[in-house]
Amino acid sequence: METKRRYAPIMTGAVLLTLILLGCVLYHTFSVPAQKYIVAYIPLDNRPVNQERVHYMAQSADIALLMPEEALYRTALDHMQPNPDGSTTGNREKLRQWLLDADKSCDHFIISLDQMTSGGLVGSRWLHNEDLTLEYRMIDTILALSKTNTVYVFDTVMRLAPTVGYQGYSLEDYNALRAYGMEARKTLCADELTLEKIAESYCLGADGAPIQTDISADKLAQYHAARARKLKLIDYALRKADNNIDFFFIGVDDSSPQNTIQRNEISYINTLLGQNGTLGAAADELALCCLGRMIAELYHVEVPVQISYFGGGENVPADGFDIGTLAESMQNHLDALSVKNAENGLQVLCLTRGSGDTDRHSLLARLKENQAAHTPTVLIDVSEAPEVLAEMIIKDTSIDLCQLLGYSSWNTAANTIGLALSQGVGRYAYLSAVDRASQDANEGFLQAMTFSYVKDISYKAVHPDLDGFLSFTHPCAPANITARLSSGKVITALKPFRAEAQGRVSVSDFRYPWERTFEICFAIDISKG
Repeated sequence: METKRRYAPIMTGAVLLTLILLGCVLYHTFSVPAQKYIVAYIPLDNRPVNQERVHYMAQSADIALLMPEEALYRTALDHMQPNPDGSTTGNREKLRQWLLDADKSCDHFIISLDQMTSGGLVGSRWLHNEDLTLEYRMIDTILALSKTNTVYVFDTVMRLAPTVGYQGYSLEDYNALRAYGMEARKTLCADELTLEKIAESYCLGADGAPIQTDISADKLAQYHAARARKLKLIDYALRKADNNIDFFFIGVDDSSPQNTIQRNEISYINTLLGQNGTLGAAADELALCCLGRMIAELYHVEVPVQISYFGGGENVPADGFDIGTLAESMQNHLDALSVKNAENGLQVLCLTRGSGDTDRHSLLARLKENQAAHTPTVLIDVSEAPEVLAEMIIKDTSIDLCQLLGYSSWNTAANTIGLALSQGVGRYAYLSAVDRASQDANEGFLQAMTFSYVKDISYKAVHPDLDGFLSFTHPCAPANITARLSSGKVITALKPFRAEAQGRVSVSDFRYPWERTFEICFAIDISKG
């Protein structure tokens, strides 16, 4: 894909010349990439998956990531301190001005439409205003940027229920609305597939009769209005984009393989998406997928990927939160990342649902073969018991954890695929474009992988509670993982292959930034010597 402006390196000509001369002397000590690119990024919200993990991934490819101050995109739930301006979601007007200011020094943008139009993911599930003048102005600003810049936009199809603990919504409210949203709806086709007809179908079952519910009329009307508003905003953005948006990734938030209230919305959006857009399950990995695709584009690399499944579950629904089979979800992410299917390149090993010990041993045997052959590999575990394979990996010292280019076993299958693939594709593209990775990029990559292992394995799979987390005894405890990472070697070059130790890894300051156990975060330090 051709960019709309010439890539603009951060360094001036004089500084670059000095660095080149210096590089000739210090080449055998470290290497400096020919260019370091700037990407301006508007996050979905301030959860670690949208903040720290995106930062680590950008750093792992020598990308300078520009972000607004956190107060401008932060979400505050009911029990949390509001933002300095008194709001509980992002400041849309100030973010719009930030984008205009960033345009003066940046040519590449990754933008959350939910943040720009609703102040974040939580706000997009709640707001139900009919006057969309402000929201359309936000979208028009993004579309204006896209005429002279490379712009990736990501957005979501509203999930089946609003957020617990926001605007007074209780778990009881969530359960009731989610059950209501899961009811099969009348399927609309052809000329019936319009914004108006979709809104009318919200309250109608598969047989066209009204759905019976005990939910109050006010809450039901607000829920329907929020859905209709969300769909109107996607409709406006896609219709006015006029192919100027370089990539549009829409994730179906909290989705289901069944016929639900989302089904007609998904069908409608698919009629509007062009070749530069894709729609798939999940929401939390969207920014990382956009960044993985942009890294490959910035470095002019088409990443070759080969998928191998272990367990035989690739042709069944990935899990209860997807809209298709595992193979379809995988292909959707590959399309989003703009990679090519090829045998010689990045190998992706995926453990599926229905897998057993034989499949796990087969996967580990392949992983060891790949590492012995210096073949870059990503590992994805979407099985029913990811803690089993995780413990096998941690206990097997013949496996170098540092040399996996991506790993995930976190949350839904689609999240897991997106997190691991985007990290692997981005790092592979970068390594394919440079003779040798920079020290800064290597540290960013090691931080990204440390976060993946500690979050997905130590915390989610083994000990999902901060009380005693750092001191508990288990093969997958944080101390064991960081020890393994400290003794491993990160891949720093592909041709010829090179792997180098990066230093001692340690983790600290474990916390819940959203004061919810689902979103854990921690500091990662890499020290030399």
